[in-house]
Amino acid sequence: MCPGRCARYVGFTLIPLAFIAIGASIILLFPNGETEYLHEKHITREAVFLSGLWGSGFMVVAAALYIQAAAADRSCCWCTNPRVKMFVSIFYCLLAITGSGICFGASALGLVNGPLCLFNTTLANKTQVQLWGYPFSNRKRSNTSAESYLYDHSQWAICEKPKNIVQWNMVLFSILMAISGLESLLCIMQIINGLLGCIFGRC
Repeated sequence: MCPGRCARYVGFTLIPLAFIAIGASIILLFPNGETEYLHEKHITREAVFLSGLWGSGFMVVAAALYIQAAAADRSCCWCTNPRVKMFVSIFYCLLAITGSGICFGASALGLVNGPLCLFNTTLANKTQVQLWGYPFSNRKRSNTSAESYLYDHSQWAICEKPKNIVQWNMVLFSILMAISGLESLLCIMQIINGLLGCIFGRC
């Protein structure tokens, strides 16, 4: 496959992936479609970071648009030379890989640390209280032998509010990880393709 055609396919594929990442990142702010937790600032910190919005989202869209322009016959910004445009696309791909890598890392942390939720806990004076916090993250630090909440469904009931927040975060963070990984793979392909385009030209 020629570098120009390959670049068009990569750019075309990156755009919908980026918009899915943007959507998933925004949905994370509204557990079960409710807005009250965002107003009360009871949202998981990795969700508030919005790495899917700007990392796997806007940064990847910017790269995808340039990649498509570099593959097209029209002039792109200041450049009309096909070889130079393919070379510059490499730097846009590196930008996109940085954004998607940040999104992947933040989503992985969101899964490892667990969600922010309202849960019951016992104070030092044996008093039972309800607190907003990260029960699975605290449990991991206090008991390293405990099985991760990701594999032990019986632990999910610890979170009382928002309802089903564990499943909500797990699904959306997993989607963001999968998308950001795929975006990085496509950008690596385009870097190789861009180098070939610099050498052999675009077709």
